[in-house]
Amino acid sequence: MKKIMLYPLAALLIGGPALAQGSKTVTVDNNRISGTKTITRDGAGTVVVDGDVTRKSDGATASHDYNRTRTETGWTASGQQTDFKGRSRGFDYQRDRTENGFEASGSGYNRRGDQYDYSAYGTRGENSRERGRTVSRNGDVVYDRLDNASRVDGKIVRNTQVTRDPSFRPKKRVKPLRVKNPKPRRFRRDR
Repeated sequence: MKKIMLYPLAALLIGGPALAQGSKTVTVDNNRISGTKTITRDGAGTVVVDGDVTRKSDGATASHDYNRTRTETGWTASGQQTDFKGRSRGFDYQRDRTENGFEASGSGYNRRGDQYDYSAYGTRGENSRERGRTVSRNGDVVYDRLDNASRVDGKIVRNTQVTRDPSFRPKKRVKPLRVKNPKPRRFRRDR
């Protein structure tokens, strides 16, 4: 009986890392477009996404490529998209852990040809933390943010300084709240 129980356990232990690896392909084919998207994971933190779609009416193609690799001190990512009109946008990003925080840098370009550069850092002290982020477009700084928080005499003091060009709107990572149950509840009446 003990041997019968050990065989599945051994198979899980040996096959566990192999299960984390894999590739998945999704195919789309309808009256407007046809194409595929392939997602490949190696189990060590590398993800590669390749997708190509062809519009049936005129044969125009659109593509999407994304690569993310885990490194010893953080991770790197890059990606590129091309639409049906041939316009492309892309980015490169690197984030590294430091002794007491992180450092990040990256660059990107949009479909209009604007070049963006990004740098950020975060540090944490015994009673404080600080985060900074700077974005420049075509060499001009369009967004600069510095957040500080510290504990002084048992109170938390926060300070935020933001400088932003009116034409630049940073993406917000905050997702809107969703109602868990949009239907009104019906109460049972006691009989």
